Amino acid sequence: MPTCNIIKLKNLTPLHIGTGKENQYDFSATNLHSDTLSAALAALRSQQGKTGDIEYFLQSFSLSSAFPFWDSIYFLPKMQGKINVRVAAKKENEYSKQLKKIKHIDVSLWSKLIQGEEVIVEESQVKDDFLPGTSVDFEKPYKSQMNQRVNVPRMDNENANPFFFNWTYFHEKAGLYCLTDAEDETFNEILNLFKLLGETGLGTDRNIGGGKFDVEPGTLDLPETPDANQTMLLSLYIPTKEELPKLNLKTAKYELLLRGGYMAGSSEECLRHLRKRSVYMFNVGSLFPTVETLTGKIVNLAPGWNDERMHPVFRSGRPFYVPVKINERYE
Repeated sequence: MPTCNIIKLKNLTPLHIGTGKENQYDFSATNLHSDTLSAALAALRSQQGKTGDIEYFLQSFSLSSAFPFWDSIYFLPKMQGKINVRVAAKKENEYSKQLKKIKHIDVSLWSKLIQGEEVIVEESQVKDDFLPGTSVDFEKPYKSQMNQRVNVPRMDNENANPFFFNWTYFHEKAGLYCLTDAEDETFNEILNLFKLLGETGLGTDRNIGGGKFDVEPGTLDLPETPDANQTMLLSLYIPTKEELPKLNLKTAKYELLLRGGYMAGSSEECLRHLRKRSVYMFNVGSLFPTVETLTGKIVNLAPGWNDERMHPVFRSGRPFYVPVKINERYE
């Protein structure tokens, strides 16, 4: 059973992740994606004066997106398509809609699913978009709350504009974690950058305490799947041109995400209002009918802006993935 290094984000203060759209305050992104995390680490590294090798740094490791945990229970994303789960004492048409809502699966059940096993659960275990290994003493790790706020104008002749702001609040026993293939010195550097990120904060309103967290390293055991027939993403992914034929998109099950937004994290304040170029990436949970090695690529999304202060805006499309076995019925 392979063991992965993980980084836990604990004691999270309210979090708001912008969507990159005009209504970014009304809605918060539901996921903290791998490219956002790696870009935040790279930005902090640049602020430390290490600006000459950012692309090399991002090439040196893969990072998963951030997934929720509750106490000692870790959740991993549901794979795209139908999952091999059955609710005890129920007919399939009585629970199929419930299963479609699931986004996060307890690693104990998820490990069986990726080995091609059928999982039988009680109806009480299906908790909205979560599927814990047991329904006992489980609460949803987080909740969203919409708060009304007011945008105070700078000019006396302008009116104040009320708007709604969405916060994600985490239970004291819960938080987020991500997996990484980084080891030794690289892992220690990433861990220290995460600690610094926890102090500065993630997302919007960091200046009033939003997105702060404590960091705890750990490990997570994942099952080996020697007879795997597909690959599942646990991060966002941009394939190289040479990798595209491997993915066999005609039979793959995948979701594409458009990634872009503003240069809000730039150290140059005058550039923060600029929009980055956009790129489509394969989303977490995507399944490809291949077990070949995938490397992905890093892209520069810096806008075409004629300013000597413009700098590269790297987004990592390097995949963190696992081999899985999908039975023919669910292919």
